[in-house]
Amino acid sequence: NLCWGSLSRRSSLQSRLECRGSTYQSPLYGGILAIYGLYLQTSCILVRRRIHVSLGDGTRETIIEGLHSLHENNFANINSKEITTPFESKYWELTRAVRIHGNFIESAPLVIILAGLAELNGAPLFLVHASLATFGISRLLHMAALKTKRAYSVLRPLGASSGAVPILALAIYGVYSGARTIFGL
Repeated sequence: NLCWGSLSRRSSLQSRLECRGSTYQSPLYGGILAIYGLYLQTSCILVRRRIHVSLGDGTRETIIEGLHSLHENNFANINSKEITTPFESKYWELTRAVRIHGNFIESAPLVIILAGLAELNGAPLFLVHASLATFGISRLLHMAALKTKRAYSVLRPLGASSGAVPILALAIYGVYSGARTIFGL
């Protein structure tokens, strides 16, 4: 198909936008991921309100809770796993919610930006769809893993590694398309 925008003296980016029209997929996935991010943020807020912690991830409160327990027992059970691990604390739920949200926020903007740049540089739609869908699924797996009582699950490394693959794929495409443009490959 002939793209009329490419015949004018407009910028290359503007021409690409006009040529491709509304076939960009990153806004769809970006919107879905943004809604998921708001869900995770709301989850943190609701846990904070329920357990009355306005700042932090509950670690301070868990330590204080453990020290009070030790003091009440005259430090008799100092080696007990129930005392030295946070899993039984009411604050553990906040720690998990904060990490689930934090892990999402650490990588979601990067993958969305990389996907958008890849699309602008003519990436195959399959790469964009596969990368963003895989990333979304990886974050759901990660959340499911951290929702388990002690956050130990095969889903956690699976979610982490499958979240890195789309970023790597889009980064490699970005380097390739940039090198192609700069060096005329």
